Amino acid sequence: MKIASLIPILAAALICSGPILAQTEPAPAATPKPKPVSRFKVTDLTWPAKPGEAEICMWKNDKIAPVSFTVDDNWASEVPWWLEQSAKYGNFPITWFIITKKVGGRSNGGTWELWNEVLAKGHDVQSHTHTHLHTEEPDWQNIDWEYTESKKLIEANMPGHRARMLAYPGGANSKLNDETVAAKHYAGARWATGTLVPPDTVDYIGVRAITESSFDNPKASWADPKRILDPNDKVFRAWCVPIYHGAGDKTAERPFFQWTADNQGVLWLGSFCDVSLYGQEREAATLKVTENTASKIAFDLTDTLNDTDFDYPLTIKVRLPNGQKTVKAQQAGKPVEAVVVEHGGAPFALVQAVPDRGTVTLTP
Repeated sequence: MKIASLIPILAAALICSGPILAQTEPAPAATPKPKPVSRFKVTDLTWPAKPGEAEICMWKNDKIAPVSFTVDDNWASEVPWWLEQSAKYGNFPITWFIITKKVGGRSNGGTWELWNEVLAKGHDVQSHTHTHLHTEEPDWQNIDWEYTESKKLIEANMPGHRARMLAYPGGANSKLNDETVAAKHYAGARWATGTLVPPDTVDYIGVRAITESSFDNPKASWADPKRILDPNDKVFRAWCVPIYHGAGDKTAERPFFQWTADNQGVLWLGSFCDVSLYGQEREAATLKVTENTASKIAFDLTDTLNDTDFDYPLTIKVRLPNGQKTVKAQQAGKPVEAVVVEHGGAPFALVQAVPDRGTVTLTP
């Protein structure tokens, strides 16, 4: 698996039995990683100039930036409230990172029936390990077991679902977390603390999270989500990953939720898994136009990642011939989603294609 960085980090992570109320600067690592190096140039939306020219959109559907809501530690009793909030504020998907040993027991862990219902409603369920690093448990073995036992149980009890993402636990034993071990079993992972990270330096096996309290908060400006839509900010187009434990005061106003709903035209509200896969595939992909005529445009999309884990469609923007109003898209002879948009009076197709799945053809 090729991931941006697999260097272990020993990070102090914040974990709560209730809501996170304050954003703090990330704790210093015991063994700091090298300073991240930019892997590509971040730009505003771009538009191919000539018919037949194509490019990979930075984010799905050519959105400016993604936001992924994540909830840790199961909090099963609050699932109905979260589903209500999602419906109220534009149907944003929620990723629950669950502790599998809590499922079916006490401690607000929920049941497998509940988590399958969550999945059926369009949300996601991923791994927050098996015991949450409770090494005093009699069956606890090691960090590899902690990560894999959770993955095994999720996939065994949620038919057809895959646990491809991990949220590292915090707390007293958080230094046991190991990014190198995680990368053997998961396609991406998230820490519990952090800030907004420029999109060209995201560490997909160590994604940083922010808290809702940083929204529109001058005292936590380093993590204010509004920055991801500011073209003059260094985190323009960054991936914003808010973390929740308890939801807090459920009667309080939620300006951050409202902001994401108001900006759905430019924000991709995607699950943690979908955004992680998209970003990694986009950085590893190569796009080549192989045919360009008035009646047909064809291109090949490949990447260097393993096709079993990395199978999420990328959005390809293709300049169409002048005057073309509709498009039919196929990949390896099978229909794929495509829409036509206009910019500056010219038509463009936004095509959803999976890397390494065959040639994509566009016809009027």
